[in-house]
Amino acid sequence: MKEKLNEYRNRIEALSYDILALVEKRAYVAHLIAKVKKEHSIPVVDENREQTLLARLQARTNLPKALVEDLFEVIIKHSRNIQR
Repeated sequence: MKEKLNEYRNRIEALSYDILALVEKRAYVAHLIAKVKKEHSIPVVDENREQTLLARLQARTNLPKALVEDLFEVIIKHSRNIQR
């Protein structure tokens, strides 16, 4: 039983590292977006775009909508900070 538990925990840890790597890539793209927005005087916040993104994400998963909202609320908040 402990072997199985450790195996699953190792898988969770590996997936967590994958998630972090993807968030880092997303942050880099947010930085690139910031440059374009600054060059063209586009506001950092686009709530319509954010709501559209959330709706698309929720439509692509069986995860609870609240989880998707909570997760991406944090990610979007940090993307906004990168763009400021």
